[in-house]
Amino acid sequence: MRRSVLLETDKRGGQGETARRAACTNVMKICGSCVRELPDGSFSVEQRARRQSIRRCEECVDAGNQLVLMTKGRTRSEADDCPICQLPLPLDVNESSFRMCCMKKVCNGCAVAAIKLGMRDCPFCRASIPDESQTLAMIRKRVAAGDPVAIWNLGTKYYFGQYGLEKDVTRAIELYERAAELGVKDAHYYLGVLYDEGTEVEKDMAKAFRHYEAAAMCGHVSARYNLGCREGKAGNTVIALQHMVIAAKLGHEGSLNTVKGMFMAGLANKADYATALRGYQNAIKDMSSPDRDEAKALRHND
Repeated sequence: MRRSVLLETDKRGGQGETARRAACTNVMKICGSCVRELPDGSFSVEQRARRQSIRRCEECVDAGNQLVLMTKGRTRSEADDCPICQLPLPLDVNESSFRMCCMKKVCNGCAVAAIKLGMRDCPFCRASIPDESQTLAMIRKRVAAGDPVAIWNLGTKYYFGQYGLEKDVTRAIELYERAAELGVKDAHYYLGVLYDEGTEVEKDMAKAFRHYEAAAMCGHVSARYNLGCREGKAGNTVIALQHMVIAAKLGHEGSLNTVKGMFMAGLANKADYATALRGYQNAIKDMSSPDRDEAKALRHND
């Protein structure tokens, strides 16, 4: 009886090993459109060589299904709105300011409106403007509480060596990766740029694409633009154009100009450029307000 049990166990173990070897032989890949895990044979030779995010199975190719990368991040999230006026924040970093006291980004229009009302403190949380030592303490306190944005922000301070911190790229990357895992799209974008440029870390385009794609699918406009540029350089003009049109419709001027250039070069049609231009104009309109126009005029007159 004992011998028969052992034989049965050996038999099952052998079957398990056979199944494992078969699974290793029949490599599984993920389709970037239907997000199914499929055998390698479900993809053409050309598709097998592509990254997961832009790879499509034969069924999706025949159906003309869009990539997941192209269906997500087509609109900006509520996190990109000014917390005071609730309008989408301008893409120009000079037209808003990050407030360390509350970890909020406030548009210049609301800052100017607050000053006109006699408020010199933070226009959102009303906290007094902290000095350099107080700011670092504030950030560390919020990091200790697990605030994802504060974790990313502390990473930038280590990367640039600000607020009395010694420049430490390794520590900055650790913080960026932690914040990225918690869903901070700016952290993904910063990591993408680091691995893309390869100036202070080893250049790694696989990691750069992965972080750019994660940021773009969360609505990060610059990440979307960078993806379009990289795909264009790689000769993937169709995918590059899709990225640029999406970014242009989110208000990115550089992407609109790129679509125009592709149209002039015969790489895009008139409808593509018209769609990008119309979307860009709507996005700019959504980001405009009298207060922001006044703030911009004041900045230009300084």
